[in-house]
Amino acid sequence: MSEYSIEQRSQRIYDRKTREYFSEVSSSYRDGNYRSSVVMLWSVAVCDILFKLQHLVDMYSDSIASKILSEISKLQEENERSSDWEIHLIKLVYERTKLIDVIEYENLQHLQRQRHLSAHPVVSGNMTLHRPNKDTVRSLIRNTLDGVLTKPPIFTRKIFEEFITDLANSTDILIEESKLRKYLESKYFSNLTPDIEAIIFKSLWKLTFRIENEECTKNRNINYKALRIIYKRNRDKINQQIVLESDYFSNISGNNEALCFLVHFLSQNDSLFAGLSDAAKIKIEHCAKNNIIGKTLGWFIKTSLEEHYNDLLTWIEGDEYPDFIDNTFIELKKCSDTPEWDEAIYKLASAYYCRSSSFDTADKRFSLAIRPLIKEFNGEALKFLLQKIEGNNQTYGRGSSTPDHKLIYDRAKEIFGETFDYSSFPRFIASVE
Repeated sequence: MSEYSIEQRSQRIYDRKTREYFSEVSSSYRDGNYRSSVVMLWSVAVCDILFKLQHLVDMYSDSIASKILSEISKLQEENERSSDWEIHLIKLVYERTKLIDVIEYENLQHLQRQRHLSAHPVVSGNMTLHRPNKDTVRSLIRNTLDGVLTKPPIFTRKIFEEFITDLANSTDILIEESKLRKYLESKYFSNLTPDIEAIIFKSLWKLTFRIENEECTKNRNINYKALRIIYKRNRDKINQQIVLESDYFSNISGNNEALCFLVHFLSQNDSLFAGLSDAAKIKIEHCAKNNIIGKTLGWFIKTSLEEHYNDLLTWIEGDEYPDFIDNTFIELKKCSDTPEWDEAIYKLASAYYCRSSSFDTADKRFSLAIRPLIKEFNGEALKFLLQKIEGNNQTYGRGSSTPDHKLIYDRAKEIFGETFDYSSFPRFIASVE
């Protein structure tokens, strides 16, 4: 692990003026003038917070920031010689905004006390002045850099407005969730507290699962991806939030599209379903029983995954001929990470392919269900697939069966070896040859 570099970290200070002022802190520290470094560090922290409050007022007309500045200005006017307003400023920012959490607030209070000792030293018993040591000053600098100076001026609801606007403008660029995660972590999450992320999650929940308008519909997919990313980062905190604010999170849309996104989310986070209201559950259960996506992924309304597997197999092999979208089996596989569920998914994918009613359908279903998963099939799933292929000439009789079934044959050789007996699967072997 590389050593923490004050110089490198200082390059991430958000405000240009703060970055300039901080250079005096770092130069004093390098020269061993630790008392001067602490005094200046406190001044820089206070100035930085004032700059950020003013930025919010200028750019967003933020009422909270405006009120804090007004109160501080009044305190200064009442007693120009007192510096009491400085610690009061920190207290107001902690209480009314989300820039600093309780740990960062305590760190700033500690810095203020160290600054007071350094600026107004107490003569000790042996007539020496208080002088903070190098390790203490380094710790103060690091805490202030990470807790205050490197954070952007985003305190309250304004962060969410910027966040969703950025998402909307990036829809065509950040298509893959992995790229979106990397982008958000770099631009936002590295500077946000878990509390802020939880607030963003709450607002994204409303946009994704509740509100119905043209803008929400247009951006629902990328908003949902961002919601999933934040949830994975703060799972425990958000779980508690959903339990404590069940009424808020249970207020969901009855629209099929929004409900399908919610069913998808719950399919991978099933414990949340129990915490929702009965009214919300009725909407979700209706989607899980009547919509193809809901019916596919809504396993959490059943007693078990095994029951869901049996229901899906009956449905796929019945007379309804469900037509799944891309990645259906990939997403279904994410409902559980057990080997038993993996095998169940491979069998469902096999049943779906082998229920094809035409050559064109079989071509499409092989690409959707078999090709993405065949390299993961285990022995039982392969035998299940081979048996199903034998029973439908739309699979083994089509023109593309040779290259497609060659993929199955190659996987079978990996699992069973060269001596496997294919005598029970003559049509499959003929399609490969």
